[in-house]
Amino acid sequence: MARLKDEAVALLVDVVSSRTGDREALHEAVLDAVRATNDSVAATDPLRITVGDELQGVYATLGDALAASYTLRLRLAPRWDVRFGIGGGEVRTIDEERNLQDGSAWWLAREAIEWVEEEAARKGHASARTAIRDERPVAVGQADALARLVDERLGSLRPATVGTMSGLWEGLDNAAIAEREGISESANSQRVITNGLRPLNDAMHALATLP
Repeated sequence: MARLKDEAVALLVDVVSSRTGDREALHEAVLDAVRATNDSVAATDPLRITVGDELQGVYATLGDALAASYTLRLRLAPRWDVRFGIGGGEVRTIDEERNLQDGSAWWLAREAIEWVEEEAARKGHASARTAIRDERPVAVGQADALARLVDERLGSLRPATVGTMSGLWEGLDNAAIAEREGISESANSQRVITNGLRPLNDAMHALATLP
């Protein structure tokens, strides 16, 4: 008999254009990013690789699912790109031994990730990487649009700036980020200011608090 879980948020992840390039390097990068994400973001069911290049995880809140998506994305960027479908609803475990799940959260997450793929192909919407479909009573209607604004800003960052943004997201100070990036503190500070990274970081962390 299927076991009904409390309402939860399902996260589906798909690697963009994953069939091209160095497959071994991609696999190692994904494993590293998954480990980092699971270490830093609490999950009901931790993020894991499923079939092919798809990943999935279950979170108690939309904020946690978004935090996981940002952590994973920044760990893989700029070399690898990912898209996310997030669904809020019911999650049923239909096979505990194999951790097979079903329920409206998964159906909505699938609908969301398919929408993202179609939306990104539309002129003027190439930055779309995240969609949210949430039917829970606590759902925040504006979350989907706000997440796509973050997508647009993250997608516009130059490759050299991604590392600085990742450091900010992780909560590192300017000196630690500069050392990791191999640049001076003043150069890193200039990156932050020139690219408006602090407001972006603030917005991402605000979205990570959503119920």
